[in-house]
Amino acid sequence: MNLTELETAARNKYNAVGDTNWSSAEIRDLAYQACMELATECYVIENVYSTTTVSGTQEYAYPTYAIAIKRVTYNGGKLEPIDFRQDDALTMNNQALTSTGTSQYYAFWDNTLILRPIPDGAYTLKVYAYVEPQQITASTSTLEVPTRCHINLVDFIVSEMAAKDQNFNMAKWYRDRWDSYKIKEKILTRKRMRADGFSQVKDEESLPNTLLGAV
Repeated sequence: MNLTELETAARNKYNAVGDTNWSSAEIRDLAYQACMELATECYVIENVYSTTTVSGTQEYAYPTYAIAIKRVTYNGGKLEPIDFRQDDALTMNNQALTSTGTSQYYAFWDNTLILRPIPDGAYTLKVYAYVEPQQITASTSTLEVPTRCHINLVDFIVSEMAAKDQNFNMAKWYRDRWDSYKIKEKILTRKRMRADGFSQVKDEESLPNTLLGAV
């Protein structure tokens, strides 16, 4: 469903075809708001960001629009997330340590990705992330949320249209449908996130280890 089809579906459901009380720009904004809710609450949009490291450079910009990081790789190898306490253990409390090598760990601070050890060459750094949608405009040809979500966006839009008309019973009815759908989408997302793994808790002794412990 493209943006024009989404607007038509919303207007048809609310019997508002040709009604100037809702402009196309207003409906676009509502579509963007709905997509933003899905992305931030249900993690439905995924992206992979790629950059090249610079020898001796430790810090890299946090990916634009990223909400949460799923995985970071350096030259094809998975990096392990650490906090500053763990980084202190690696550096013996010397944050000014400038030793370079093959990066094994990463941390985040102030929208910055921090690698340890500091990269010793130009290698591919990939960040797999759940992301926000970009702003929807009149020139938007496709929606970034998955196609399975498109028809459900109509419920959110119609709810807001009804609220503008102070038809609060209808607004609540469609909002409840939207909220119920989001719960289902969250469950689906959790299933997808562990689709290639097992849901049970694993014994630490069975996990691969690094100098900081189990991975």
